[in-house]
Amino acid sequence: MKFQIDSIILWPKNQNNEIQEIQFKPGKINIIHGLSRTGKSSVLHIIDYTMGATKCQIPIGTIRDKVMWFGVKVTLRGESWLIARKGPIDSTPSNDYYFEPFSGSIPEIVPTNTNRSTFKDKLNNLIGVSDLPHSDAEKPSKLDARTSFRDLAAFNFLPQHIVANPNTLFFKADTWIHRQKLTRAMPYALGIVDAQYVINERRRDDAQKELDGLEKELKVVEKAKLHWRHEVNRMIDRCIEIGLLEADIPDDLDIKVAKLKSVMDAYRNKRLEQTLIAPKRLHINERFDAAVAKETAQQRLVDELGEEISGYSSLAQSSQQFVKAVNEEKSHVVGLDWLKKSLRDEGKCVACGSTSDTMSTVITNLETKVKKITRVAEILEQNPAFDSRISNLKRNLAKEEKTLHAYRADKNAILAEDERLRSVIGDIYYVAGKISEVLKKIGHTSADEAIAQRMKAESKKISDFNRLMAGGNRAAREREVDAKLTELIEHYADQFGALEGAANSVLRLDQKELTIRFDKEFDQFDYLWEVGSGANWMGYHVAAFLGIHEFLLQKENLHLPTLSFLVIDQPSQVYFPSSDLGGNALDLDMAVLRRHRIEDLQATRRIFEVLGEAISRTNANLQIIVLEHAGEEIWGDIEHTHSVAAWSTKGDGLIPATWD
Repeated sequence: MKFQIDSIILWPKNQNNEIQEIQFKPGKINIIHGLSRTGKSSVLHIIDYTMGATKCQIPIGTIRDKVMWFGVKVTLRGESWLIARKGPIDSTPSNDYYFEPFSGSIPEIVPTNTNRSTFKDKLNNLIGVSDLPHSDAEKPSKLDARTSFRDLAAFNFLPQHIVANPNTLFFKADTWIHRQKLTRAMPYALGIVDAQYVINERRRDDAQKELDGLEKELKVVEKAKLHWRHEVNRMIDRCIEIGLLEADIPDDLDIKVAKLKSVMDAYRNKRLEQTLIAPKRLHINERFDAAVAKETAQQRLVDELGEEISGYSSLAQSSQQFVKAVNEEKSHVVGLDWLKKSLRDEGKCVACGSTSDTMSTVITNLETKVKKITRVAEILEQNPAFDSRISNLKRNLAKEEKTLHAYRADKNAILAEDERLRSVIGDIYYVAGKISEVLKKIGHTSADEAIAQRMKAESKKISDFNRLMAGGNRAAREREVDAKLTELIEHYADQFGALEGAANSVLRLDQKELTIRFDKEFDQFDYLWEVGSGANWMGYHVAAFLGIHEFLLQKENLHLPTLSFLVIDQPSQVYFPSSDLGGNALDLDMAVLRRHRIEDLQATRRIFEVLGEAISRTNANLQIIVLEHAGEEIWGDIEHTHSVAAWSTKGDGLIPATWD
């Protein structure tokens, strides 16, 4: 879109001061150059603020303190307009705007005649940005709101923190919300799709979200069906028991629900008793017999475990009694060691004095047996033989007793049902009420047929939108635009002469990641932040923006809404960075720099030569504004350059020294 900035205008708070106007030329490289702290970088933020920025990034201090209104005079489609916005109050951006065709003279006092929202809508309409939102919602979210010229401002500004940033290529794309909005706007801004395609795509996506939600809802219904299957089976059993239904019902949930509904129909038509079949006592008796058999078998298992525990407990008790008896006897027996020592050599008994040659043998045998019995007793006392086995048996017994209690409860429940079965006629109405409750619950969760119909409708919408979008042949157009941008960006990158890129790669503008990508073989690629250094990143930033603007200014793309101006703040910083105190080598004697830093000076000059080539290749339809330390000694003889202001002495700057 052909759009030029004719001037920026500052209205002072002190009306005795003169209005400050800085004029630019169309189709030129308009350069404001000079010392640090003169307000050069603020020019970019003044244009951004006046053009509807949400936040004011004009530095706090002298500029905000002394300026009442900020304005730009622009030419759009051959017509001049004056846009002015009141300065922020207490750091809060103003909502007061003035927006009118330029009458030929700048007003001394700016009247408020509109607000930011109305200004944006009006300028969107003048530029030709579609007013279709990205969603059919009654109140689209901030992310789904219409694409605006503000979203496309990403193509117009390269501030200091972006121009050589390896991680961010576009203005404000370092924040999530702006990144998402630019990603959505990119295909529209580059002419890959038109406004109708965008809305069809959003409607298709909305239909897909609805379909995904319905699929989840259907899963909930199916899960609910499984939950209610138990209650349906219980009601079917009850109906068979009291004779309301035959026993041979297929094991199908829908059929069983239909049978229960037939019972309810009979109830509503007051013919429930007429449908009664002979009560099926046999059905409940079979269930009762099965329950008794299970209880009996389980009781037998419990009894066997009890007997086994009793046996092991008895053995354990006997072993302990044995140990006790041995210990007691040991306390009564004279020590064998004493007997052996007291035995006389001639074999006389120490008790009676009689002589025997077998006394020693007897005592030795007795000692062996006592030791053996003592050892067994000690083993039994120190290592109980049956504790572990008894513990396991008791644990199994508790488990089996729990099962027995469950079987007994089932049997008792059947007995209770049998009691009610004796009064069948009264009971059938009770059962009918229970069936009604179950069917009501199922009714709340059995909307699968209705859900299926809605899913079918949403699927048809998706197919219809896909068919409409296929007519635009987006894939082919995307490949065509991608190829043209690659060619143009590579051309400008080559003009820098020494930019690094991945070996044997093809440069691409990645519209999803919003950066430069280098495609290699075997689907491998590198991103901008992986290649080179500051000078490399700056070169690719400038090359990308010039390539994009040349593409947008081609005859077939002039209708696209991106504005044809570019503001670049200090691209030379990669060669001549400013110090923390604001000083810059380019502010010093140029003769000294030529002796010691000639390569950096040549590289800086090359930036302006590449910009000049872009002006030529776009037939001067592109306007570039550069805010720089580099002076005319470096770029003055390059074609298409224009010195707007040189703030090279103390007191020069955006705010005139004459302003009080």
